[in-house]
Formats: sequence, C-alpha cells, structure tokens
Amino acid sequence: MTTPPVEGLLFEVPAPPTSVERLLLLADQYTRHNDMLDLHLHTSTYYEPDAHIASARRLASATRTALQALTNERLYESPEVADATVRLQQLAFLSTACTDQPLPMARALTALAPEAAVESAVRIAGEIRRRRGSATDVPDLHLTATQDLALQEIARGHVVATTPRAGTTSISGTPAC
Repeated sequence: MTTPPVEGLLFEVPAPPTSVERLLLLADQYTRHNDMLDLHLHTSTYYEPDAHIASARRLASATRTALQALTNERLYESPEVADATVRLQQLAFLSTACTDQPLPMARALTALAPEAAVESAVRIAGEIRRRRGSATDVPDLHLTATQDLALQEIARGHVVATTPRAGTTSISGTPAC
C-alpha cells in the first residue's frame, strides 16, 4: 500500500460557499441567534443584558460578508437581485442596531431575519438559474413541492430535522428552540 505524496494534499482546499449557500448559512445563524435570545428571555427571570451583543456583531459581519460576495458576483441588476441586496443591507443594519438595544428589542429586530435570508437566497438562485438557462449536462435535481416546502421551513427554523436512528429522519413541527 502506498501513501499519496504530501504535496498533493496541500492543495485540496474546499471551494468557498456560493452566494446562495452563504445566504442559507446566514439564515441558520440568524435562527440560532434568535433561539439563543428566546432561551434567555423565556427560561430565566434574570438575563445578562449584553448577552446578545457579540452574536449580533457576528451576524452583522456575516451579513455584510454575504452582501459583498453577492456584489462580487456582478450579477445583472434585476428586480430580484436588487430586492435581495436591499434586504441584506437592512439585515446588516438591524443586526448592528441590536447591539444598542435591550434584549427584548434586539429579539424583535431580528425576528424576520431567517425568512428574509432564505427569501434572498431563493431570489438569487432563481436569477442565477434563469440566466444559465437549461443546460443539458446538468442533472435534474428539482425538488417536489413538498420537499421544497420542508427545506424552506427547516431553513427558517420553523421545524427541526433530527436523526434519531441511523438511516431515518424525523421532522418535528415545533420551533427550533
């Protein structure tokens, strides 16, 4: 048995996420942030007033990074791309504003952020797909309406997908808290 040369392993770096993947990851980050705030607000009579500031700063930075990645793609300016860009700018502003607000108000400012990030990802993906047309060498990876709805609900944090046993997946309709 031979081992691969060491220099071959030095260049195996994963590709950076696409803009759409970045936006879906951003939706996940906002969902986790909101879940953390909900736990602080609903499980304790006393919470640290500044508990959310570091998370809000990371979210604002991640949102600006996603916005910059989208800008760097130089997509043709369409209403879908413009709406997604404006919405991301609003999310960055709201996340930054969270750092100056008490915990309940900070939670209200990011309440709709996961849905906005998913909606922006859908708009950008649709625009990219529309521009590429229907390539014959691309496999058909279309989701059924039910699969699409389930993935969107999971991305928004409305349901939780778990794997209780190997090979099975369970979906619960409770909020991801």
